[in-house]
Order: sequence, then structure tokens, then C-alpha cells
Amino acid sequence: MDTPRTDEMRRAVASGEWPAVLRLWEVYAAGIREEIGRGACTPARMAEAQGFLDWARRVVLCARAQAQTRLNAIHVARQYGPSPSRPPSSLRTSL
Repeated sequence: MDTPRTDEMRRAVASGEWPAVLRLWEVYAAGIREEIGRGACTPARMAEAQGFLDWARRVVLCARAQAQTRLNAIHVARQYGPSPSRPPSSLRTSL
């Protein structure tokens, strides 16, 4: 469930802006902690947080899988790429 409280975090997660996600999450979580302290945190608010976390987890797992696929492709490409250059060997002048 996208709400005004989570939409900015969702955009940051979707674009991979991890420092922004962490900063926004700290503000969001502080608001929930404050509501819990006042006894004003509703089940709907907790469901909102759970919904965001479930969604973010899926997005992060997909991003991780895509990054792993790219790393695997780089590894395979290196197997077929040119071998590292060697320094020129000295010529043998006697048999």
C-alpha cells in the first residue's frame, strides 16, 4: 500500500538510492517509535510499515540478483578475453 508517508521511500528504493532510503527510513521509523511511545500507533500504521518492508525486500532481492547476473557475465567474459600482457622476454643469442 503506497501512502504519502512511504511514497518517497519507495521512489528511493526503486531508483537504488540507498543512502536516501536509509535517511528516509530513520525518519519514518522515528515517527512510529514516537507514536508507540504515545500509545497512538494504530494497526493500520503497522500494516503500512510491514507493507513497505515486504515490498522493499522484494525489490532489493531483485536488484541483488540482477547485480549478481552482471558480475557473472563479467567473470565469463574475462575467461574469453585477451590474456594479460607479459613483459617482453630477452632474446636468446646462443644455442
